[in-house]
Amino acid sequence: MLGVSAMGGLVLISLSLCLISGEAVDLSEKSQLLELKNAIVDPHNLLSTWKSTNPNHCSWFGITCNLHGRVSELRLPGGNFAKSGSCFSSKYSDLALHGFGIVRDCSSFKKGKSLGGKLSNVIGKFSELMVLSLPFNQIGGELPTGIWGLKNLEVIDVEGNSMTANLSMIDFTHLKNLKVLNLGFNRLFGEIPNSLSDCQDLSVLNLAGNRIEGIVPAFLGNFVKLKGINLSLNRFMGSLMDGFWSNCHVLEHVDLSSNFLNGKIPKSFGNCSKLRTMLLFSNSFSGNLPFELGNLRMLEILDVSRNNLGGIIPTSIGNCLNLSILVLSTDFSDHHRDGSIKDGNFFESSVPLQVAMLPNLKLIWAPNANLDGEFPRNWGDCQALRMVNLAGNHLKGEISGVFENCPNLRFLNVSSNRISGVLDEKLHLGSMTMFDVSRNLMFGSIPEFTIAPFCGLNSLHRFDHETVYLSYFAHKSRLENHLPFSRFTRAMIHDFSDNNFTGSIPLFPMISEFTSLGRTGIDYAFLAGGNMLSGGLFHGNLSKICNNLNGLFINVSNNIISGEIPTNVGVNWKCLKFLDASKNQISGQIPVSLVNLRNLTVLLLNNNQLSGEVPLGRLDLKSGFKFNFSFNNLSGSIAMDRDAINCNRLIGNPLLRRCQFVSLSSVPTQEPWAVGLESLNSTVSSNSNGGKKGMSSFELVLIIVPSVIVIILIALIIVYLYLRKRKPNSAVSGSSAAAGMSSRPPPPPRSSGQPEPLVVFKEIGVELTLDSVVQATGNFTSRNCIGSGGFGSTYRAEISPGTTVAVKRLTIEMCQGLPQFNAEIRSLGRIRHPNLVTLIGYYASSSEMFLVYNYLAGGNLEKFILERSIRVIGFKILHKIALDVANALYFLHDQCKPRILHRDVKPSNILLDEDFNAYLSDFGLARLLDDFETHVTTGVAGTFGYVAPEYALTCHASEKADVYSYGVMLLELISDKRALDSSFSSQENGYTIVSWAVMLRQEGRAQEVFAAGLWEAGAEDILVELLHLGLQCTAESVAMRPTMRQVVRKLKQIQPASEC
Repeated sequence: MLGVSAMGGLVLISLSLCLISGEAVDLSEKSQLLELKNAIVDPHNLLSTWKSTNPNHCSWFGITCNLHGRVSELRLPGGNFAKSGSCFSSKYSDLALHGFGIVRDCSSFKKGKSLGGKLSNVIGKFSELMVLSLPFNQIGGELPTGIWGLKNLEVIDVEGNSMTANLSMIDFTHLKNLKVLNLGFNRLFGEIPNSLSDCQDLSVLNLAGNRIEGIVPAFLGNFVKLKGINLSLNRFMGSLMDGFWSNCHVLEHVDLSSNFLNGKIPKSFGNCSKLRTMLLFSNSFSGNLPFELGNLRMLEILDVSRNNLGGIIPTSIGNCLNLSILVLSTDFSDHHRDGSIKDGNFFESSVPLQVAMLPNLKLIWAPNANLDGEFPRNWGDCQALRMVNLAGNHLKGEISGVFENCPNLRFLNVSSNRISGVLDEKLHLGSMTMFDVSRNLMFGSIPEFTIAPFCGLNSLHRFDHETVYLSYFAHKSRLENHLPFSRFTRAMIHDFSDNNFTGSIPLFPMISEFTSLGRTGIDYAFLAGGNMLSGGLFHGNLSKICNNLNGLFINVSNNIISGEIPTNVGVNWKCLKFLDASKNQISGQIPVSLVNLRNLTVLLLNNNQLSGEVPLGRLDLKSGFKFNFSFNNLSGSIAMDRDAINCNRLIGNPLLRRCQFVSLSSVPTQEPWAVGLESLNSTVSSNSNGGKKGMSSFELVLIIVPSVIVIILIALIIVYLYLRKRKPNSAVSGSSAAAGMSSRPPPPPRSSGQPEPLVVFKEIGVELTLDSVVQATGNFTSRNCIGSGGFGSTYRAEISPGTTVAVKRLTIEMCQGLPQFNAEIRSLGRIRHPNLVTLIGYYASSSEMFLVYNYLAGGNLEKFILERSIRVIGFKILHKIALDVANALYFLHDQCKPRILHRDVKPSNILLDEDFNAYLSDFGLARLLDDFETHVTTGVAGTFGYVAPEYALTCHASEKADVYSYGVMLLELISDKRALDSSFSSQENGYTIVSWAVMLRQEGRAQEVFAAGLWEAGAEDILVELLHLGLQCTAESVAMRPTMRQVVRKLKQIQPASEC
């Protein structure tokens, strides 16, 4: 009995100890949670249950405990959670392929409510914690180091906060059980450490949206359990080994987009048999698409746009039977009408038939990708097909009958190709929000398209990875169209422009179909300019349709439309917002009801045969109504108040009093409502081609003859005044020259009395001669000198009142080779780019040589940087300057034939105008003067501090040497230091702004790089991106430097907000 009693006592004691221990643990973790709460800012009182009076901490909001009462899970998703899409159901159990993270438990989600403050290092004391999930809050500060010692952790999910950490310094060796590492969209920097390779159970890795750099470690391709990896929107560089993906048998999602990766796309991607999404866009991958991609039978999304890929599109992609999204290029520049430089892939094949026939294909996007050959005729059972964009290529053939079995097709753009044939009336145009066949070779009539089942603008209501692409491209394409659509309304755009279509304008049955199904409040655009359409402009009654339309936009300019405008147009076409019917044969009067349409904002009727009085109505400037009635037979009288009506929009109406003698040179061609007046100064001819009629001979005589007489009289007066003003001897007297000249002698006097002309590449309205330029510079006197450099001195020269140029007098003694110099300089004179200083002309002889450039009043960038301390300069201006210079170098490196290396990029060679637009000067001079002796030219052109190390050592120049110089300039632009700043004098020899910036970044003091006020003004992420770009450009390794093409792309990606 005694033994039993003793045993019972021991049990009681043990139980008591366990209870005391449990209570102690309970109290310990409770106090730790309260300490955690104290560091968190909780404006919405989400942690109201976290209080000492609540005894059961396992019941607190966001807390889950294990069987031992220890905290095992901390889940506190923030108010921006819904934006990630991860709260939506997905057919994939472990991965939300449309987002950047994992599928999360949304039970504790509080919409619109987030936590702030910091995450206390006390988190490291929860030794049994398995899940740490704090996504999409506003938590900042350092990522606590205590996390990396929690051996039981399986999930770390802090995506979408503002936490900082040097990833290189994190030790992952204790996290053997880690399955999910989601640090996306924070402020991490550094490189991926080798210790991460110890996390062999990792299934999801998301580091997107940080500032992580270095190479992508090879061990990431050996994680056998990895299902999703997202490294997008970082600064990874280098290439991936061909065998990178050796153990990717369960991998479903890869996103390496928006980095600086180069080299070829690894063939080993073909080993990833379960891969569903593959996003590689916005890198610098080159070479061909691997044939092995055809092994990816489960692939759904493939986006390789904005790389440097080429070659043939592999037919093996046709084996990817689940492929729904295929993006080969995303060039939205509309055939680069603005002169911008093409940036993207450049293939050498057509769209393989095997790809077009993919049964689940929903979107194929490949504009301006250099595709050629026949347009695919067979798109298989295209029930799923939604969007096709093959614009701006070289495809030929017909599209008639191709898409009639594709009832869900709502976006078709095959513009700017060589498509011929007629349109098929069975095409379901009423279902298409975008239909664009413009700038092709099509003919026949525009049919009255048949009614078909509508498959809807409202069908994009799901949130999945396919819809993200479909919605984005639809939105982007609408923004690219310059019609004044209402901002918040849906739009349908049907574009037939610039073909050979004949017949009459259809009565828009596609609108009838659309509105009959109750789809109201849309904008509809019918664009058919530049064809041979005939018949009347307004026929039929659209009053019922107009009740359901927000606005109607019509462009039928440059056709042969005739007849009169009906007087009741204001009733039947009340939804009309935009009408361009210019360059036709429309006659009769302009109805007052048309001008007074309440919704009409733009009316272009110029170059027709309209007569009668001008309907004044809303034509005053204050109304905001844009019109152009020029070159008709309108009559009447306009009041002399010039503010009442802009007569430039009524020019060419000889019977119209007061407006018939407006100067041709004053026509505002930049306005969209001045369509048709672009070349008014050089040609006012009628469009007789193809039966199109413009102005009559009588009209031409009335306009041209008085104008020519006036111009001749003005020219004679100017010449007379100029000759009176000139001295008989144009040479400056010896005494005056000696007072203002440098040691170089003035140009010798000439015996001939005739002015010696210059070679002129661009007319400036004043004749340039040797005498006039020398005289305008004061015989190259020092008072007119505005800069000096290795190639010579630059002088300000006012050739005539209001006409000022910059003259660079080359410091070179020409003994021979003048013909070669002439040939070289003439090639430079043909170069034009918006960010290059324009070479107007030059003079070269055995005794004198100078170049004439356009004059820029803003000075150079060197002066701008020096004066920045005395004036406030916003980051937006600095970004603009950086991008302007990058565009100029990109043009010289990639677009010039032959290409040009600048070899002396520095702030003093970058000029600014009064709006801070930047222009690169002295381009081509280093190569031009290589063969001629000067007092500064040796083996290396350039300026110390800006010269790339390899160029200084080997005298071998390359594009990457210019990139280095650009990087130095960029560091100067964002800091308050010069390349060889005086503050560096205490350092060792060779210490430059590059050494200084690298040191500050390595020590975690990046904010000290930036000029006073920049960092404090906000946009820190963008500033650090710019700093990183400058350091990439100045990397010692030539291979690690980006090309200027990549620099331009990166600068466009980090575009500052408008208020910066």
